[in-house]
Amino acid sequence: MVNALCFSNRKDKAVFTVFEEFPLLSIHEDKGSFIRSAMDQVKLGLGGAILAELALLGKIKANDKHRLELGDDSPVEDDLLGETLEILKGSEKARKFNYWINHLNQKFQNLPQEIVARLINKEVVMQEEEHLLWVIPSPLKAESNASTKYWLIRRLRGIVLAQEEAQPRDIALLSLIKACGLLDLVFLRDERKLAARAINELVVSRAMNDPIIQTIQEIEIALSAIAEED
Repeated sequence: MVNALCFSNRKDKAVFTVFEEFPLLSIHEDKGSFIRSAMDQVKLGLGGAILAELALLGKIKANDKHRLELGDDSPVEDDLLGETLEILKGSEKARKFNYWINHLNQKFQNLPQEIVARLINKEVVMQEEEHLLWVIPSPLKAESNASTKYWLIRRLRGIVLAQEEAQPRDIALLSLIKACGLLDLVFLRDERKLAARAINELVVSRAMNDPIIQTIQEIEIALSAIAEED
């Protein structure tokens, strides 16, 4: 744990992508390393997390045949998303989401390390030898004495267990966690069955009227199928 006062010129960096928040949940609160039992599922889900971020930005969508299509073609500032879009544009035909998830997972095998660098840059954690230290307070809540992981879990639990308002970004993250079998990173054992049902109901209900959530749903379905194969 590091006090944020160490950063003399701290700026507001509390803007995170889905593919940053997703693996952030698997960093151990005390040990400062990724939780080993979760890493296979996290790595599996990263390709889906990248696609989810593109969906939230309106860059991709699901067509009537449940395949990925490109959407808004304006430039993106994020280099990883830009590289991903170039890969998608290079395809000769519309492909299923599970194809792209597997392809991106192979392409970006070093993504966990890159995400750690991003989290350090955004002052979420600091690197100390082989360990990561949480920066306190979080850039999410500069007035409170807690880590970014604490606030992220609190937000997700509030949505699922207390029916607090969910933004599309929250729904995307929850669907990824569920699809990859990582509910234990957020919910207690006796909460997980209820949480899985609540997340499913949330995704299904919102997908009826929101094309972005429809795409998120396709990503979740593809991830679940890939996870079952593994």
